[in-house]
Amino acid sequence: MNPQRMVIKRNLIFYLIILGITLFVGVLFIYSSLFAISDIKEINPEQKFQTYIIALILGFLGAITAFMLSDTFTKSKHIMIALFTFLNLILVIVLFTQPIADVKRWINIGPFQFQPSELAKLIIPAFLAFYYTQIQNKKNLLINVIFPILVCGISIFLVFLEPDLSSAIIITMVTLITMFLGIRDKKVMLFFVVFTLVIVSALFTFQDNLLQTYQISRFTNSDDFQSQRSRDAIANGGLIGTGPFAGEFKYYVPESYSDFIISVIGEEWGKFGIVMVVTLFFFLSHELVYLAYLTRDHATFIFCGATASWIFIQVVINTLVGLGVPWMPVTGVTLPLVSYGNSSMIVTLISIGWGLGLIYHNSELTRSDEEE
Repeated sequence: MNPQRMVIKRNLIFYLIILGITLFVGVLFIYSSLFAISDIKEINPEQKFQTYIIALILGFLGAITAFMLSDTFTKSKHIMIALFTFLNLILVIVLFTQPIADVKRWINIGPFQFQPSELAKLIIPAFLAFYYTQIQNKKNLLINVIFPILVCGISIFLVFLEPDLSSAIIITMVTLITMFLGIRDKKVMLFFVVFTLVIVSALFTFQDNLLQTYQISRFTNSDDFQSQRSRDAIANGGLIGTGPFAGEFKYYVPESYSDFIISVIGEEWGKFGIVMVVTLFFFLSHELVYLAYLTRDHATFIFCGATASWIFIQVVINTLVGLGVPWMPVTGVTLPLVSYGNSSMIVTLISIGWGLGLIYHNSELTRSDEEE
């Protein structure tokens, strides 16, 4: 057996095991947190849990489909342009929907509320992976830097208009990371880094003109009430926790099933449990990048690198918010695959399936199977 094939096959199995453990852990904590939050919020925990399981199943089906079609899609100009056009179209449509809590972020699909901005985390990396494989021998600054920023900037601006500042920031980071992975020429890369620093500095300088007062206050002031409740729950869990479904402080943590899922993990499984969950995500992100690197395929590495990055960035943000770190605002960023969020669950699983599909179809696995 080809040595590379053995390594990829072994690591793929390891990856699927880690993914399965992460999803199992997520189901346990969602179940516990939904029944805990029902004491302070008018929700039907059984119904919400059923919706979560349906989203999980849909995510699996989407991941399997993405696994099979990702290579074909990523190499097709017409399909990638169609997907990118669809992304922007649905982001425009959501701006004309009925607002919920004064924001327009969701589209109702039967019993589900789908958040179109989540799709940007899948489609933008896929589109840019395709784009940079098409222009890989060109060193023009306009083609490598300016054009991708302008095109992806449309999607980011539409998300910003919802308004959804936290998602707009994460999607901006996803775009920049994907571009960083896609640019090959050193001079173009240097310009890109300098250009990015200038843009970021300008945004900070003129934030008063770009953001609403409440958006600025959200990023400059922490929510002491929510953070303190979360810290109390984690402190009650100690090192090893109170046990599965046990603990009493989680019943007083607002949004414990989404923004503050870490408080439930910390109280039930202790600080050890928090470290374990973060470690699971570290392996999920690291192995996805490593497997992509082994394929030596540029598009695969770009997409998987970007996907692994945004997943782990969200893990870090959600964990710091849940720990009640004073300078971390409550931004509504989910813990992928663990927090309650149907759109996030479905898109995250499809993104992982897409990445694994690219790895499979561009590695020695496919070639060896065909030879055998």
